[in-house]
Amino acid sequence: MMLEGRQHGETHDLGMRPADRIGTVRAMSSVAARTSSVDVSLPTSGSVLTWRRLRADRFAFACGLFLLFVIAACFLGGPLLAHLLGHGPNTVFPSAVNYNAKPVGPWSHVSSAYSGASPGKALLILGGDGPLGRDEFLRLLAGGRTSLEVALGATALALVIGTLLGAVAGFYGRGIDVALSRVTEFAMGFPILFLIVALGFTIASRLDSVTLGVFVPGALSLIVVIGIFNWFYIARIVRAQVLTLRNREFVEAARMTGAGNWRIIRTHLLPHLVGPLTVYGSLVLAGTIILEAGLSFLNYGIQDPYASWGNMLSTNWGTILYPVGSNPEWITSTWTSVWPAVAIFSFVLACALFAEGLRRALDPQADRR
Repeated sequence: MMLEGRQHGETHDLGMRPADRIGTVRAMSSVAARTSSVDVSLPTSGSVLTWRRLRADRFAFACGLFLLFVIAACFLGGPLLAHLLGHGPNTVFPSAVNYNAKPVGPWSHVSSAYSGASPGKALLILGGDGPLGRDEFLRLLAGGRTSLEVALGATALALVIGTLLGAVAGFYGRGIDVALSRVTEFAMGFPILFLIVALGFTIASRLDSVTLGVFVPGALSLIVVIGIFNWFYIARIVRAQVLTLRNREFVEAARMTGAGNWRIIRTHLLPHLVGPLTVYGSLVLAGTIILEAGLSFLNYGIQDPYASWGNMLSTNWGTILYPVGSNPEWITSTWTSVWPAVAIFSFVLACALFAEGLRRALDPQADRR
């Protein structure tokens, strides 16, 4: 019977019309195509998914590229451009001001006589910075490098201190948590700007001359002072995160395997804090740029002839104790106020927008909750 069925099937297949056989082949091909289009890729890591979501957010991604461009322009483009132009950011051009001591405007060619620069004409791309006639563009790049060194260094120091103390307070709890929480609450009750000025002069007098061969005079003292007084909010954020993680199953499993407390904090808890710390670190970086500019208006910060975005603004407007209006000999132009203000505004805005995009990329469900 099986032989007869097989013969009957073969006779049936042979009896199919050519059009029917072509339709059957096409149907089988479409099924195979749909099967091959099924996504059989392996699960991707969280960092890869975060990168894809951040790249899909074009606005935040463009802000990140802008931040990288500014950092590269300040740290790499400034020295290269100074070499190409033949003068530095502190080179004085007596011919870059008119008879009323007002600096020249953007894209001006001035004589380099009595300046110490290369003989001939010197190009000032953004004009002069004041009665001294220094290159505004090179000082903008040099000031950006100094401000970014202060902001990056102070932010890194604040993150280290805040993460360490917040993790200890949240993990151990009890008396340690109470003591550190009261210290942070007490310190957060004071205005940080005046706290830095009041206590910073004692540190600045010892660290102003220390440059480590990298920083300009005064930058290291700003890094230390701002970093020491800027860790309180970071510690509270880390403490809150650790409090929610210390009783999770993976922490209990690590204890059962014999892992010590510091190993649990370092290996199992800190990796979960990378996302929130990265987002908040971007905001702290932006806030430190503004804080450095504010300190310059209080006559505490990078001093002339070295440039920073903060003291470039205070050079135009003066400090709280010595406003420019009281010195008629110091004459500036509108351009010397616009460029550093635009630099600070654009960098701080880009930091804030990038931090928001990074937050959405790290936690895409947060906006739906």
